[in-house]
Amino acid sequence: MYRWYIPVLFILLSIIVDIDGRQQSKIRPSMPFKLSHLTSNQRGNRQSTEVQQMNPCNGTYIRTNGTTCGLKEIIIGRCYQYQYTNRGPYFNYQTNTKDCTELYEAFERAVRYKPFCEINMSTYEEYFKLTLKDIKPIDRGMFWSGTNMIAHIYSNNGHNYITLEDTLAAVMLNQLTWCGKANDSIGFDYVNCPGACEENPWSDVAFWGLASKTFAELVTGEVHVVLNGSRDVTDVAFRTDSFFAKFELPNFRRDQQFNVIRVNVLLLHSPDIPIREKCGEKSLLILEDLVRQRGFDYTCEDDPDALLMIMCGNEYNARECQVARRILRQEWDAKLFGQSLQNQPELFLLIFVLFIVMLCAALLT
Repeated sequence: MYRWYIPVLFILLSIIVDIDGRQQSKIRPSMPFKLSHLTSNQRGNRQSTEVQQMNPCNGTYIRTNGTTCGLKEIIIGRCYQYQYTNRGPYFNYQTNTKDCTELYEAFERAVRYKPFCEINMSTYEEYFKLTLKDIKPIDRGMFWSGTNMIAHIYSNNGHNYITLEDTLAAVMLNQLTWCGKANDSIGFDYVNCPGACEENPWSDVAFWGLASKTFAELVTGEVHVVLNGSRDVTDVAFRTDSFFAKFELPNFRRDQQFNVIRVNVLLLHSPDIPIREKCGEKSLLILEDLVRQRGFDYTCEDDPDALLMIMCGNEYNARECQVARRILRQEWDAKLFGQSLQNQPELFLLIFVLFIVMLCAALLT
C-alpha cells in the first residue's frame, strides 16, 4: 500500500538533479576558445580575416593610409584610356602610343621594395624620361599656384592649355598613394605610408617635384601662370616655397634652341573675398624681378575675362557676379527670342549706373 510513494520520490529526485545541473552550468567557467574547436568554415573565415588585416586589398574595401589597392591595374588602365580614349592634349592621329606595361614597370622598379624615406627625385628619372618624352608645349604651357580648380577648367584637359596634370605622366598617378616595403613578398605597404619623412624631406616631394621640373624644362614660347590674389592675410599670391618657385620657374629654357620667351601671369581675385594683391604689388613685384633676372619678358593681368566667367560660374550668387549674370541673361534672351537691346532701356540704365559707380571708385582711389 506504500508503493505509491516510490514514483513520487523518483520524480522529486530527478527535479533536484536537474536544478543542480543548471546551477553548475551557470557557474562553470567556459572552456578556452581554441582554433581546434572551430568547424572548417569557421576556420576559413578567421584565416581570411587575419590575411585581410595584413593586406586590405583582399576583396573588401578598407580605408587605410597605405598604397592604393589595385595600383598596377589603375595605372595601366589610365594609360590605355589616356591614349586610346582621351587621346591626350598633344596627340594627333599619327602619334605613336606608348607601351603602358613598360611605363608601369619603370615606375614599379623605382619604388617597389624601397621604403618611403629612401626615395629621392632621382628615383623617378626613368619613369619621366619615358612618359614625358617628345612633349613640347609651345605657347600653351600653363602653371598654377593656389588656383588648382580654375586653372584646370581653363586648360580644358589640354585642349586650351597644357598643365602638368594634363600629361600622361601625371594622369597615370594623380591622386594615388604608394610606398614600397623592404623584405616583403608584395613589395608595397598597403597599410600605412608615411605622410612625411623628417630624415629625408626630399622624399615628400620626390615625385611631383621631379614631375614639375621635367615639365618646366619642356615648355617653350609663352608660358602662363595662374595665381590667386585673394589668399588669406598670412599668405601671398607668389610664394617663394611653392612648386612653381622651386621647381618650375628655375627650369624654364633660356639658352637652348627652343626657349621660353615670356611669362604671362593671370592674377585672379575670388568673388566675395577681399583683394589682397594686384599686379605690380607685393609678392608680384618679387616674381617680376625673378622672371626678368632669368631673361624672360613679363606680363601680368588682373582677372582676364575668360577666367572671370569661370569664377562666376562657380560662384553663381556672388555679389560681383549678379550684375554680370543679369546682363548675360538679357543678351542671351535677345539671341533666343530676337529681342533688340534697344527695346530694353532698363539694361542701358543699369550699365550707366554701373559705369558711374566704377568712375567714382576710380576717382576715390
